[in-house]
Amino acid sequence: MAQIMCEITLDLSTNESGLVVEAKQGDRNSRLLCVRLADRNRPVRIEAGATVLLNAACGEGACAFAGYVADGAAIFVLPDAVLAEVGDVKCDVSVVGGDAGRLTTASFTVRVGQAVCPDGGTATQTGADLVAEWLATGEVQPLTPTAGDTGYLLNVPRLNRKYTVDLSDDKYKDNGNWREISLVLPTPDALESESWVMLYCHAPMARLGGSVRMNWGKSGEVLFADSQRPLITMEDFDVFCTYSPVAGKWQIGVVQYGGGV
Repeated sequence: MAQIMCEITLDLSTNESGLVVEAKQGDRNSRLLCVRLADRNRPVRIEAGATVLLNAACGEGACAFAGYVADGAAIFVLPDAVLAEVGDVKCDVSVVGGDAGRLTTASFTVRVGQAVCPDGGTATQTGADLVAEWLATGEVQPLTPTAGDTGYLLNVPRLNRKYTVDLSDDKYKDNGNWREISLVLPTPDALESESWVMLYCHAPMARLGGSVRMNWGKSGEVLFADSQRPLITMEDFDVFCTYSPVAGKWQIGVVQYGGGV
């Protein structure tokens, strides 16, 4: 499901920020809010062990909704209660420390607009799932090829992820030549959704010599920029893979830089 992340900065030394976050009535588990703190424009990081609360004056009273701390910021999924009715919802954010100390930001407004059909769907993911998914798409994780029958397999385990691939080990050569490395991309479950993979690769040409032997897939099952299979001749290269639901194929592009052969 599509989600968006709205990033705002709230000051701790004023009462009103004047910020307005636009939303739609009835949206669920789709609007994430990343709140960074400042003290008169000086950034303030939130400690990893702190509790963060989104305080909202919705309905006939006020409610506080717990969020998550990541990279010094507070991340919230805008809750159903905030998006239930059309209108302006006044909010602020509180940080509660381990010593029970509490610090609250300037106020901002969530402006909930009228949706054409606010009850047109049901949600299946929790707020924690959405935040974890959003954070994971920004991380860069190591990916190690595994031995196959004729070379090595580069099995991509998850879509919408970034990976680093280190090919500097001597096991990737045979009598001074590169062994074949086969890229294995999964087929997306939801073909209508955006699917992509990014690989940041390092291959020391000076030690192994020759172009890297990459097997991108069977002819006709993948697409390439300029309709040409990439020839890897430089020691650092990035591989960009995007899935085309219309073609039913992965599209692969390569950018090379650094020393070559």
